[in-house]
Amino acid sequence: MIDQETQPVGAPGTPAPATPVGGGGGGGSTVPAAVWQVRVRTKLDDLHQQLSFLVTRGAGNPARVAALRAQLSGVEAVLGRSGVVEWLRGGRLEYAWQSIHSVERAMVELRTPEELLGLLPAYQGAAAQFLKADDTVLTAFDASTDVGAPTLFQAKVRALLVQYHAASDEFHESVRRLRNRMLGLSVFALVAEALMVLAQWRSRDVQLLKPPTDAAGVPAWRLLFFVLIAGALGAFISALPSMINSRSGGLPYKLPFQQGLLKLAIGPLVAVVGIMLVIGGLVETTVNSTAALLGVAIVFGAGQQAVTAFADRRASELLTPVTKS
Repeated sequence: MIDQETQPVGAPGTPAPATPVGGGGGGGSTVPAAVWQVRVRTKLDDLHQQLSFLVTRGAGNPARVAALRAQLSGVEAVLGRSGVVEWLRGGRLEYAWQSIHSVERAMVELRTPEELLGLLPAYQGAAAQFLKADDTVLTAFDASTDVGAPTLFQAKVRALLVQYHAASDEFHESVRRLRNRMLGLSVFALVAEALMVLAQWRSRDVQLLKPPTDAAGVPAWRLLFFVLIAGALGAFISALPSMINSRSGGLPYKLPFQQGLLKLAIGPLVAVVGIMLVIGGLVETTVNSTAALLGVAIVFGAGQQAVTAFADRRASELLTPVTKS
C-alpha cells in the first residue's frame, strides 16, 4: 500500500545518488502511468540502492541479497496499465506495497545496530501516522542499550515495521473500499435518474412532476430532465466549499473527486423527491411557474449535503492519519 515514509538510503548520513527511472540497480525501464506507480518506482529504486550499499560493505549472504532483489524485480510487472476491475480491486497496488514491505523487513537483519539506530527516527515517524503515540512498538527503544544487544534491537525494529505495515495496509484498504462504495452509489443514482426520465418519456398516464401553469404544453419527461439538471446545479454549488478544501492525503483513490461525484449524482434525486413532496401538499409551498419550480429544485439539490454528510465524515476520519502532519 502507499506509504508516506521517507527512508534514508544506505548508511545513516549517506546521500543518495540520483537514479533515473528504472535504474535502481536491477529495476526495469517501466515508465509509471499513475501517481501510485511513481511512488512504487521511487521506492524500488531506493531499496535497490540500499541493497547495493549493503553488498558493497559485505553485509549478509549474497544469495539473500539476490533473493531480495528478485522479489523487488517481481514488482516491476505491476507498473503497467490496468483495467477497470483491477482499478476497483487494487490487487496490483496491494501486491506492490506488500512486497516492498516484506523486503524492508528482511533488510533489517542485514543492517548493523548503528545503521538501525540512524534509521529508527524515520521508521518511527512513518509508523506514527498509523499507530497510537503510546503504542509499545513505538516506545520500546532505548538508544543506550539497544546498540549493545543487536539481536534484540533487530527484533524490536522488525516488530515496529510489522505492526506499522499492517496498520498501513488496513488503512489503505479501508480508503479503497470507501471509494468503491461512493462510486457504486453514484452510478446507482445516475442510473436511477436515467430510468426516471426514460419511464416518464414512455408513460403519459403517470406524471412524476405536475407542470406549472406556464409549462402546460411541455412534455413531462423534458420538465423532469430540467429539474434533474437544476438539482445537479444546486448540488454543485453546495459542494464547492468541501470540494475545494478537501485533501487526498497523497492517496491514489481520489476521494475528493469521488465525494464530488456522489454529491452531483445524489442532488438531482433529492431535488425530485423534494418537489414531489411540495406538489403532493406535504409541504406548505406552492409552485406556480417554471422558474419557481427550477428554483425549488436548486434548493433541494443543495440539500444533498445532509444526505452525503456521512461520506464526508468517513473520508475525513480516514484521511486524518495522512493529513495530520
